[in-house]
Amino acid sequence: MKIAIAGCGIAGTAAGYLLAQQGHEVTIFEQAQRCGPIGAGILVQPIGQAVLKSLGIYDEIYQRSAQLNCIEALKHSGKRLIRLEYQRLRTGLYGLGVHRGLLFKSLLELAKQGGVVVREDARIAAYHLSDSGVSLKLDSNGHTESFDFMIATDGARSALRIASGIRHHTIEYAYGALWATGTCSSIEDRLFQVVEGTKRLVGILPIGNQECSFFWGLTAAQLESFKQSGLDVWKDEVLKLCPQGEELVTRINSFEELTFTTYRSVSMRSWSADRIIFLGDAAHPTSPHLGQGANFALEDAWVFSECLKQETNFSAACLHYESLRKNKIRFYQQITSWLTPFFQSDGFVKGWGRDITLPVMSQIPILREQMLKTLCGFKTGWLKSQIGEK
Repeated sequence: MKIAIAGCGIAGTAAGYLLAQQGHEVTIFEQAQRCGPIGAGILVQPIGQAVLKSLGIYDEIYQRSAQLNCIEALKHSGKRLIRLEYQRLRTGLYGLGVHRGLLFKSLLELAKQGGVVVREDARIAAYHLSDSGVSLKLDSNGHTESFDFMIATDGARSALRIASGIRHHTIEYAYGALWATGTCSSIEDRLFQVVEGTKRLVGILPIGNQECSFFWGLTAAQLESFKQSGLDVWKDEVLKLCPQGEELVTRINSFEELTFTTYRSVSMRSWSADRIIFLGDAAHPTSPHLGQGANFALEDAWVFSECLKQETNFSAACLHYESLRKNKIRFYQQITSWLTPFFQSDGFVKGWGRDITLPVMSQIPILREQMLKTLCGFKTGWLKSQIGEK
C-alpha cells in the first residue's frame, strides 16, 4: 500500500521503517524545515528496549546511553520518598537514560535506509478523502498525491486530531518543566528526583557520556516571576533543594539556555477514522510522571505494523490494533492522571498524603511488584506477551 505519515518523530520514523520492511511505499511529511536531533533526555523502559531490539538498533543506543538501576525520589528533608530497583522485579532489567536526539537520529537513519521518503518543510493542515484514497493539504503546496491511508504522529498538539472529527477530551496541566542538558557526574545510575510538597520538583536523568538531563517543575507564571527576579535567584532555589545538580546548573548563563515545556492529557474516543490512525503522543499524550511517552510511541508503531501484517485491509488492522492497545493505554492514562496532582499541583494536602503513603507502599512486596511492572511497561498489553518479557 501507499502510506503517508504526518510527523517525523519517534513514532513516525519507527512506523515508517516497520511498514517499509513489509513492502509498503511510505512517505513521512515533517513540518520542520530540516529534520534533526532535538530534545532532552528520555527514559527508555524495558518494554521500549524490546522494540529497539526488534528494530536492530538497541546495541548502538545502549552503548551511548546510561544504564539506570532504579528510580529514586527524596523529600526536601533528605528522607527517601521512594526507591524502585528494576532487578527487584527480575534480574537483568534496567532503564536506559537516552538523549532523545540520539534515539531520533538512529530511527531516522533506519527509516531512510529502509526506503522511507522524508519530505521536510511540509506541514499538513488538513486532508481530503475520496473513493480512491486520502490526499493531504499542505500549507505551502496545495494537495499531495493520493495515499491508501495516513498515520498521524504529529505530537501532543496534533492538528490532525481536530481535522479527523474524532471526539476527544483534553486536559491542559498548569505545571510544566524547565529542561536543560549538560555535564553532571553526581548521579550516574538512577533517575533522581527531589520534591517539596507539590509545588517544587527537580530531577536529574543520566543520559550517557557523563551528561544528564535536568528538569525543574513550575508553572508559566512562576517562570515569569523567576525571570523578573533574575537567574541567580532561580539557581539558589534549585540548588537549595537539589545540590546534586550544582555542576550542571552553575553553567547555565541565561534562561534562554533552558527549554520550557507544558503538558496535556488527551483521551480520544477512537484512535482511527476513515483512512487515518493516530499513534504515539498524537493519540494519547499524558504528563511525563511515569516516563512512558517514548516507550508508547515505539510500542504503538510495532503493534500497528504487526496488525497491518495480519489483517487484509486498513480498517480491519485499526480495529485489531485498538482491541490490543486500549486496555493498556487507558490503564496508564488513568494512573498518570491520578498520580500527577500528587507531584505537581497547588495546595499541600496531596503532598502530605504522598509523603506518608508512598514510602510504605513501596516496601510492601506485592505493591512494589505492581509499581515495578507499571514502571517497566509490563503491567498489561499484548506486546509484553510477544517480545517484552522473553
